[in-house]
Amino acid sequence: MLPEAAMQQTEEVDMEKLGKVVTDAIGSIAEATGLSSDEVLKVIEEVNVGTLKDATRQAMRKISVATDLDTEEITDIFTESTTATLDDIVTRLHEKSKADRRNMLAY
Repeated sequence: MLPEAAMQQTEEVDMEKLGKVVTDAIGSIAEATGLSSDEVLKVIEEVNVGTLKDATRQAMRKISVATDLDTEEITDIFTESTTATLDDIVTRLHEKSKADRRNMLAY
């Protein structure tokens, strides 16, 4: 068995390694979302990620049915502008849907 001081040192090394892993993981989310690490932590604290994922999937499905657009097209419209309002997004979804329908009729 390790002496108490050696066990404490091993535990401190483990905590440092874990801290690095968590920091990198949160940093990856922050980079992907454009949020700060603190904002990512706040979202994780306040939102059940699994529920958010399911709700997002359902929302995409509803929009897809209403517009005949696929998920990638919808995502592109949502991420096109960080300053877009809900009305802007609705307008772009409508315009893209109309254009796609016109193109289908042209064939």
